[in-house]
Amino acid sequence: MRRSVTITLSLVSLLFFTWHGTAFAEERRYDVAVIGAGSGGCSAAIQAARMGMSVALVEESDWIGGQMTGAAVSTMDDKTKTRTGIYLEFITKVREYYSARNTNYNICYWGSDTIAFEPWVGQMILKDMLGQAGPIDIILKAKLLSAKVADNTIRSVNVQVDGKNINVSARVFIDATECGDLIALSGAMYRAGNSVSPNIDKNAIIQDITYPAVIKRYREGLPPELKVQGPPPRYTDYLFEFRMTIRKNGNTWPGQYPFSPVVHNAYRAIPDPSNSAFIDGGKPETWPKISKTAINWANDYPGKSGSIPGLSVEFLESPNFRALATKEAMLKTLAFLYYLQTELGLSDWSVDNRQGYGGWFSTDWANWAEIPERYHPILSHFPPFPYLRESRRIVGIKTMTVDDIIRDEKLGRTLVSKPHSLALGEYPIDIHGNNDSIYLETDLGETREKIPNDWEGEGGLFQIPFEIFVPEKMDGLVAAEKNISVSRVVNGSTRLQPVTMLTGQAAGAIAALAVTEKVQPRRLRPIAVQSELWRAKCRLSLFDFEDVPNYSPSWAGVEAAMLYGFMDPLSERFFGVYDEMHWVEVRDVFRKAFGIEKFPRKELQGAVTQEDLSVWIGELFEKDIARYRGIIDGLVGDKPLTKGKLAATVLALMKAAPEQGDKKK
Repeated sequence: MRRSVTITLSLVSLLFFTWHGTAFAEERRYDVAVIGAGSGGCSAAIQAARMGMSVALVEESDWIGGQMTGAAVSTMDDKTKTRTGIYLEFITKVREYYSARNTNYNICYWGSDTIAFEPWVGQMILKDMLGQAGPIDIILKAKLLSAKVADNTIRSVNVQVDGKNINVSARVFIDATECGDLIALSGAMYRAGNSVSPNIDKNAIIQDITYPAVIKRYREGLPPELKVQGPPPRYTDYLFEFRMTIRKNGNTWPGQYPFSPVVHNAYRAIPDPSNSAFIDGGKPETWPKISKTAINWANDYPGKSGSIPGLSVEFLESPNFRALATKEAMLKTLAFLYYLQTELGLSDWSVDNRQGYGGWFSTDWANWAEIPERYHPILSHFPPFPYLRESRRIVGIKTMTVDDIIRDEKLGRTLVSKPHSLALGEYPIDIHGNNDSIYLETDLGETREKIPNDWEGEGGLFQIPFEIFVPEKMDGLVAAEKNISVSRVVNGSTRLQPVTMLTGQAAGAIAALAVTEKVQPRRLRPIAVQSELWRAKCRLSLFDFEDVPNYSPSWAGVEAAMLYGFMDPLSERFFGVYDEMHWVEVRDVFRKAFGIEKFPRKELQGAVTQEDLSVWIGELFEKDIARYRGIIDGLVGDKPLTKGKLAATVLALMKAAPEQGDKKK
């Protein structure tokens, strides 16, 4: 039976009232509170609820899905190797939705193996997934006011909804906000640009923002109110940048700037079920048939039109600056729409008036004198908030730097595995704005010269470990979305939708397991979190072997073998899961996995059965046999011990072993 999502009131909440400031506040208690319902926040809430938690999902806007729905970046920045976990579930539902309507979803980024969707469809799918996950309160239009911290632990947050204060208490909080706002309120140390709190450098910068807009072709004629009436403010300031990027007689793709309007529309193309034409992103001859896309090219703010080096960290630190920059970003997109309707000749294109936007906005743009009222009908169909590429980032137990994501172009992955991996990333390093060394973190050893040009190799897989989710000192808090402990350079690869969904899922697993085990997140064993993610079919290793699909009983064990390095594969493509084991191989595996040097005597070249291994493990762990009894009893019969079975057995032993058995690196 499908479970329903409760909006603002949950049966699992304990409701009473407490005095907060000058007004009574409704009190609600949960196991896990996720602040921010973006791509990462939704994933975190789904994972935590599936693990039996009562969950609050608190969102400032009236949209869930963050950058990929509410900011209209609904063309997935997906290089195909991170299609796993909740992200895979999500895009599978996208495929099913459009396939049922005979509409291709692989129409963006000039490629055939791509995924795009209409923002409202993405939000609908996420709501459905949240509804089926478990007891989740979705609290929308909730402004985060304060956080209560006691004994170095976040205890509660106060939010305001329609003028009413709600005090949300939880055992663990997840900051999945777009700007890392909970991190700042909690007092946890964080990075903003290349500076570290509390000494935030106002001269530091973050990546440019963009205010995308979903646009479509009105084949029956453009409604008069959707025509941009005259050049918007600062249009001439941006015109050179627009012309250098997209021009009416521009080039095709691949090629050199400026590109044509057809190439522009194919870049962020969005499925349109009302359009029966066949469109495939990998077939250029179909691009002229595209009838829906997004403006998300040539409209970065501040972009290349001004003399300033980039967007100031004041965007994160100052609400007033944030509002002003957001307004300017909106105007730049409006200016590009005017350019598109006039100079580019797409006079029957304008904002899509059927996405469901127009309710809550992150700014009060309608009250700004600089925006004439004649533009209001168009701006009312803009997304509720801009696309943010860089946030506050916690100072975690560890911080990932560029050295952690250097990938071998031939292998398509990093060369060194991270044993405590909880998520995968694969996107090339993509920094919008100035990446000169002066704007990078010198304390982390980051320089412009160290940034690889990994676009030719399309990036490649890297791993995101447990330690970057947990603050260095603050308890009761886990980071998700773009708020994890990474350098500015690494954020250029971890900020994309597939990665934020996977890191969000990892954050949800950390929070739920901490509640279950009644410990702070930092006290968890990474292998316990990994086991929950493997149960959810999240791939965590750098390898995807053809002989070990994720439904194989050996799959999690093989994943562990590759993470912790206690086995070697046959090749990049095959593990050798059915190879029969000999005692010399068993001995070497146990040496690597547990650091054991003395073993029961065996003929090393002899073959091993499951029963043989059962007896041998009993002798090996004789002093602590009760701990491993269930594993030993499961090894029966004279069937040959296979490599896959050995991997699965070692994983079971590692999980059962006392903490020192978890080989930390």
